[in-house]
Amino acid sequence: MAQVLILYNAKRPEAVRLAKETAQWLQGESFHVEVADQLTATSWQALPHPEIQLVITLGGDGTLLTGALLSAPADVPLLGVHLGRFGFIAQVEPHELRDAIERWRAGEFVVQERLMVQARIGDTGQTVYALNEIALVRHSLAPMLNFTIRLNDLLLTTYPADGSLVSTPTGSTAYALSVGAPVVHPQTEALILAPISPHTLGARPLVLPPSTRIAITVECEATDGQGEALMSADGRRHQPVALGQTVFITEAPFRTKLLSFHEGEFFEKLRDRLLWGARVNE
Repeated sequence: MAQVLILYNAKRPEAVRLAKETAQWLQGESFHVEVADQLTATSWQALPHPEIQLVITLGGDGTLLTGALLSAPADVPLLGVHLGRFGFIAQVEPHELRDAIERWRAGEFVVQERLMVQARIGDTGQTVYALNEIALVRHSLAPMLNFTIRLNDLLLTTYPADGSLVSTPTGSTAYALSVGAPVVHPQTEALILAPISPHTLGARPLVLPPSTRIAITVECEATDGQGEALMSADGRRHQPVALGQTVFITEAPFRTKLLSFHEGEFFEKLRDRLLWGARVNE
């Protein structure tokens, strides 16, 4: 009996309703179904059962990111249903869900492997994972910080800024887009290093090979020495980074496996959701 995990955003009534309806339908199709809200799932360290063969997320990209952290280490495919405001990663609309499940069961799909990143603070910090990005941002009460960047143990630069981030190609349409980094096709093999509000004209986003070992050290020139940064993974799991500490960022040892049912969906989303190439006077 195939096992399916459904994760839903409990703050969206349509997601709650669709989770119940989909679970009932799957059970009628002889599936074993586990259903959980996103908040509950964020406390899990792994999938609740090793036999799960598909993870379905009902919500926005935030719900999908929660599903990715659970499904990727277990090498389980992920199907995202767009029920959020933007939903750039999710693959199908609610009315397409049953057809997508039928096509998955029939093997009529393609798996898109999405690169992920991992980060830790210092040599002994806890490792965190992200599908979109790892971001280091100064604390709201901290003065401007300096970020020293080393790539493969070689010094790149030090720049004053509010922060620095390392994005995946999937994340290039998320936080990285807001800081001026390039849009990168999600199946490109690359990492994107970008400053956040740098106080210099010389700091620009940099596209790197995925094998690059990135080290970012937080420093501060303020005389009171009260600076501090926060590290986040996909906008969550915040950890303080003290002055002098280094965050080490590399490609994760596993990837998110998204189900895809037609070519060109990324370009459609660029046009429809980011209004790529649209003229404001038309």
